[in-house]
Amino acid sequence: MTKRLIALGVLLAAGTPLWAADAPRDNATLAARAEAVFGKQAGQSFDAPAVKPSALAPRTETVTVTLAPGKGAEVQAELDAGQGMVFHWSASGDVAVDLHGERTGSKDEYTSYDIEAGQRQGAGTFVAPFAGTHGWFWKNRSQQPVTVTLTITGFHKRLVRHGGQP
Repeated sequence: MTKRLIALGVLLAAGTPLWAADAPRDNATLAARAEAVFGKQAGQSFDAPAVKPSALAPRTETVTVTLAPGKGAEVQAELDAGQGMVFHWSASGDVAVDLHGERTGSKDEYTSYDIEAGQRQGAGTFVAPFAGTHGWFWKNRSQQPVTVTLTITGFHKRLVRHGGQP
């Protein structure tokens, strides 16, 4: 117990917040915290980068857009690097889709993560490889209007929407 208190005191004296979002996320720091809080545990390993703390609370948002024949719309979430979201979208008809991201401050440059020619739904998890907006562009290639509904839960700052009808 005394060793744990000493280790905890060393962390606090060094000004290292124990659970703050901006605390160091390396295995050595995590191992020191584990020993200070719970004592040395046989067989314990550490993978601190597996957790990306967030100062934001997770949010769930649903957006619906209607695509006129031959038209497209884009919905993106603004995320910091390493932050993620869980998503599901469905469409009333086939749409071409490009899941992509744009770095903060970029002009006319983007990175595609997944492209499909004709799809009615998509679901998964996404972790932003860089800070910026990340999301979907859907294009209706049919002769009938298509409605797309997207639900995301994540640590996004806001949704950005371009095109389509509400």
